Amino acid sequence: MNTEANKQTVRRVFEEAFSGGDLDVVDACLAPDAVDRHPFGPDEPDFRTHLKGMIRMLRAALPDLQAAVQDLIAEGDRVAARVYLTGTHTGAPLFGAPAAGGRVEVEQFHIVQCDAQARGIRHWANVGIDQLQRQLATAPAA
Repeated sequence: MNTEANKQTVRRVFEEAFSGGDLDVVDACLAPDAVDRHPFGPDEPDFRTHLKGMIRMLRAALPDLQAAVQDLIAEGDRVAARVYLTGTHTGAPLFGAPAAGGRVEVEQFHIVQCDAQARGIRHWANVGIDQLQRQLATAPAA
């Protein structure tokens, strides 16, 4: 396993897809059969489509979305990432909350398992949806 290549794959998804809006990176970095594992519900078997939809939704609501990779730790075929998502809610409604111009910051933790080509094949995460929803609910009205 090339741990540096695996780390670069994970970094690219956050920096180029989330921050930069380049959704082609998702297809380049995830295997076609990549699975998003959910502890709270059924797994997402089409992780590429699911992830692109999430990125589109976040970028529509938070036009200045940035994903700052704080830590990347790799061992074997796994990469652990700590990421901060930040943005200003000036776009589309998000999780039922209308845009109020509030700033959001969400800490996330991800583990990505990579294949021999350094493409993500499985993903586990704590993405801080509850933290994001609380920030949206307390944002001052525009």
